[in-house]
Amino acid sequence: MGVIFYSSSQPYGDQDMRSEIGQVFNRPFWEKALSFISFTYAGSEVSVEAIGVPGVIEFFMRKFAHLFVFFCLGFFTVGSLKLLWKTARFIGLYAFLFVVLYASLDELHQYFTGDRTPLVQDVMIDSVGGALGIFFFLRIIQRSNSRKQD
Repeated sequence: MGVIFYSSSQPYGDQDMRSEIGQVFNRPFWEKALSFISFTYAGSEVSVEAIGVPGVIEFFMRKFAHLFVFFCLGFFTVGSLKLLWKTARFIGLYAFLFVVLYASLDELHQYFTGDRTPLVQDVMIDSVGGALGIFFFLRIIQRSNSRKQD
C-alpha cells in the first residue's frame, strides 16, 4: 500500500519515461510493429500516430504496473485475512471489496496530486489485478488443502 501511495503522490512529470523508452524503441521497426494498436482509453486515443511509440509503450507499462501492484495487494490482503480469520467463508469477497475501496481512494488521492488524472478505468484495471491476486492465492490454498487430504 505504501508503494501505491508513494507512486500516486508523484506528479506525472516525475514518472514520465517516454524519453528513455524513445532512446531504445523509437526506430522505424517499432513504429511499424506497433502501428496496429489504436483504441480510446478514458477519452484519449492510444496509438503510435497519436502518442508515438514511446507513449504507447509507456501506456502499457503503466497499466501493467497498475495490474501488478494491485495483484500483489489482493494476494497479500486475502493472505492476511486468511491468517486473521481461519474459518471465514467470504475472505475473498472481503479482500476484493478492500482492493476496490483502496483503488478508488488511490484515484481520489491522484485528484489532489499535481499533473495527475483520476480515472474510473484505472480503478477497473486495479480491481481486475486485485481479483487475480485473490484468485491466485485462494487457488494455491485450495490445491494445498487437496494435497493434504490425499
